[in-house]
Amino acid sequence: MSAAAISLVPTIQLKRILYATDLSDASRAALPIVATIARKYGSQVFVAYVWSPLPTPIATPEAFAAIETRQAKDAKEGLEAVLHAQELSGISVTPVLKCGDPEPELCRAVQQEHIDLAIIGTHGRTGFRHLLMGSVAEQLLRRLPCPVLTIGPRISKRFETQTEIKNILFPTDLSWESQAVFPYLAMVAAASKSHITILHVVPKENHRHPSALDEAEMLKSEIKRVFCPQLEVECRSTIVVEGGNPVERILAHAHLDGTDLIGFGVRKAREISAHFRETVPYKIVLQAECPVLTAHFGV
Repeated sequence: MSAAAISLVPTIQLKRILYATDLSDASRAALPIVATIARKYGSQVFVAYVWSPLPTPIATPEAFAAIETRQAKDAKEGLEAVLHAQELSGISVTPVLKCGDPEPELCRAVQQEHIDLAIIGTHGRTGFRHLLMGSVAEQLLRRLPCPVLTIGPRISKRFETQTEIKNILFPTDLSWESQAVFPYLAMVAAASKSHITILHVVPKENHRHPSALDEAEMLKSEIKRVFCPQLEVECRSTIVVEGGNPVERILAHAHLDGTDLIGFGVRKAREISAHFRETVPYKIVLQAECPVLTAHFGV
């Protein structure tokens, strides 16, 4: 399989970060990572909370207005508590409080504030009070016009204090879409002097073919041609081609290597589709012990 080389974008920066929260514990798990990135890159953090009016029983207009006013007050107080979290001490923070449907509201916020990176937490479930953490999160991965860093439900406790990214894992099928995230990984690798592993998993049945070894060497050469020129000279890299189940092999590498960041290029959403839940990136987001960065081409 061939792939066209993509040049590293020199203007990539992380000066404006959107931290999307639903005020849950799952969201709070992302705070230490938000703070680490903001301090390393001198970023301004936009703390965004989109609340949706809770359903109410039949009530008079006056009673309904009073309930909505109370919900708005609770939302404002909840957001204020996040803004004053110890993790964000000394960081420039800006509140973004909206009422409505989280996905379009956050997309608008990203565009209006010229956000470079969005950070969200997810517990992988849907639920009325946890919209960001469920179905909305999977929409944001493909719809936001900026890279998205997702903190999943199995995030390791070490990220509560870890401040360096030493090992990066980039799984790729060499498709055009999968390459979208690599410039960002290359930037992080250069800034942190990280080691980056480029992993291509071949279906098990193909890996057992008599010509598998020759094909593996050809794939390694292609991967080296496409991706290695984008890395700074001081960045160490390893190319791995192996057979098996992609989800299993990616998670195994991440665990054994102590991976600090996994990066995926994903397809941009054209419409809401349940098929995304069956993709490798989505499954990794829910099972990874480290943050997962996703990006797509286009706006």
